[in-house]
Amino acid sequence: MFVRVVNINCKSGMEDELRRLGRDVLVPINKEAGCVDVYFLEPNTDDNNPNFGVVSIWANKETLINMKKSEKYIALLQSLAPFTESFTDSLYIYK
Repeated sequence: MFVRVVNINCKSGMEDELRRLGRDVLVPINKEAGCVDVYFLEPNTDDNNPNFGVVSIWANKETLINMKKSEKYIALLQSLAPFTESFTDSLYIYK
């Protein structure tokens, strides 16, 4: 199993739009691509935290790579760009 962890630093004031894209577009793209499970994590506003997170679990790396190459995913990244300062993308092995 592979676990992908993405941290997204949101631009100030853009939280609602990023939240909508995460829930309504990003999660379904991952599920349609065949991920085992996906979690969209929202920031804790009490701590003035601008970071959203995505944790997705994949049975194999090839399925993840194919999703990242898909037209839907590439279009999503372009849609997210105006709302994000930066992001990190890490892949872990879960045995």
